[in-house]
Amino acid sequence: MAVPNPAPGSAAAFRALLDELAAAEASFTTDARAADLDAAGTVDGYRHLTHLLGYALDLYCEADAERPAFTPLASPTRKILGDNVDSRYFFAPLRGDRGYRIEGVRGDECYLAFCVYGGKPDGEWSERVVANVSQKDLGAGPGEPFALVLAPTRPPGWTGPFVALAPDTVCVISREYYADPRTGRPARFAIAALAPAPPPPPLDDDALARRLRAVATFVRETVRVVPLPALPPNVVGPPMPWSPHVPGWGTPDNVYALGAFRLGPDEALVIEGRSPACTYWGVQVWNRYMQSLDWRHHRVSLNGTQAALAPDGRWRIVVAHRDPGVPNWVSTAGCTDGLVFCRWLQAESPPEQPASRVVPLAALR
Repeated sequence: MAVPNPAPGSAAAFRALLDELAAAEASFTTDARAADLDAAGTVDGYRHLTHLLGYALDLYCEADAERPAFTPLASPTRKILGDNVDSRYFFAPLRGDRGYRIEGVRGDECYLAFCVYGGKPDGEWSERVVANVSQKDLGAGPGEPFALVLAPTRPPGWTGPFVALAPDTVCVISREYYADPRTGRPARFAIAALAPAPPPPPLDDDALARRLRAVATFVRETVRVVPLPALPPNVVGPPMPWSPHVPGWGTPDNVYALGAFRLGPDEALVIEGRSPACTYWGVQVWNRYMQSLDWRHHRVSLNGTQAALAPDGRWRIVVAHRDPGVPNWVSTAGCTDGLVFCRWLQAESPPEQPASRVVPLAALR
């Protein structure tokens, strides 16, 4: 006689998660978006799914808004949702009816911000930006200490940087940008509740089932977006500011432009433009799952500090499979096709649309 499962809610939620993963596989194997994916794109799909599941478990199964901690959102080997090679990201869950304090010391980053998002605490993508506090608002320079309070109302006596949390607040994401993250001195910071919660009780069936359902929801919501549909090849689109009123985890401090590359072995994509005065700008290559290509072993991005500029301030970036022997080469890391992503951070004026064209590699030499 079968023994009843002593955790029926968790069992049902776990099976539903497995079903969601099976459905996610179709997004890069049989879905219409998969029609032009080659074998490498399908392999990327399976790998992305493992990354997505790992982050979903970190953010929605193990995170705790009562006792929050910052969880990394990108690493050299695990990436989701449009990472930037020059950035570090951390995620912490929040509740709109609790108070928190973020405290730390700035590094030598050119940008540090804490973006608070609102939505539903069930694994869905956030619906809007509640507030965004950058280094311009923290009152601290590189190497200096800072503190930021997040709460429904300003605590008595607190006169420093403050974010008023909305009832639907669900999380905060930190962003740090570096001219060179390999050599940069990172910021150090932590988050804690203003009123510390007691140690948590043992996880029960209802609580785990709820968390597993959130994991499944995050997987499903993300797979609806990636892989991105095929774009016209070798064209970079117009710059678009991030709206704080749309779903997702973008930042209103950024302007983004998206394009695609598809190159033969002896071709190069030349991208030209001029960047306005801004805190940071950069160009990098992704796969169709919005994951940066392997920057550990290839130069897959360039930023405004690294790029060689013309005397009039214009730049020309060359995307190619091998080094053409000219400045500002960005490697495809062996991929025949992928995405090109440009971003401008805290730009003082709207960027112009980059021009793009394909040329024979030999013509560059």
